[in-house]
Amino acid sequence: GELDKQNKKQQNQLRLVNKNGPLELFGSSAPVDFKYLNFGGIGGRGGVVRFFMLANDIAYKETLITPGEEWAAAKKAMMESGENPAGTVPIVQYDGKMLTQHVAIMRQLAKDRGVASSDFANDAVADQYQAFRDAWVDAAFLGGDKEKFKEFVKTELKVFEGLYAKYGTADTYLSSPKPLWGDAALAALIRDLILTGFLTEAEIPPRLAKMYSALVAIPAIAAWIESKKE
Repeated sequence: GELDKQNKKQQNQLRLVNKNGPLELFGSSAPVDFKYLNFGGIGGRGGVVRFFMLANDIAYKETLITPGEEWAAAKKAMMESGENPAGTVPIVQYDGKMLTQHVAIMRQLAKDRGVASSDFANDAVADQYQAFRDAWVDAAFLGGDKEKFKEFVKTELKVFEGLYAKYGTADTYLSSPKPLWGDAALAALIRDLILTGFLTEAEIPPRLAKMYSALVAIPAIAAWIESKKE
């Protein structure tokens, strides 16, 4: 089908190179500079942007910062220099632009790289997603109540299943043959939930399971996931 054709085209266009340095992906346009923390296989907010870029053939050069002392120094430097007064990552730079805040990054990239100019369904899902991501960070890393969060996950996934039913106009993703920012945000979070023991694939509601399975099977994303198993 159309999705298979797009995946095959993407596989032909993307090459993965890792020479013990920044990860480089070469797609159909000049790479953007992508800076984030090195969390290994866990995606985090930067992983959302990574999945969005891989899914939409937006080439990038990746610089990863080690959490701890290296990140503390980098955070201080970016705040003092004005690179990012908020002191957060991911950061994406291209064409003289410096973008921060992961959902805003994807929206701007989509516009500048001809992926999509706007999309209400993806905006609605991405806005709902933000609190879900914050709650995962709290439960997984900041000492939040893990059992309570597991129950929250079940409830919240039902909400997203409803949002996809209400606003979704495409067969697999919300509104496009390829995943946009809402799809990428939710799929990347679902993967992080699985990796951190808060969810199993069998527990994902049907509509979301279809979207998630398709997104992680995109050749470039599947290759990145496989590279983290080594």
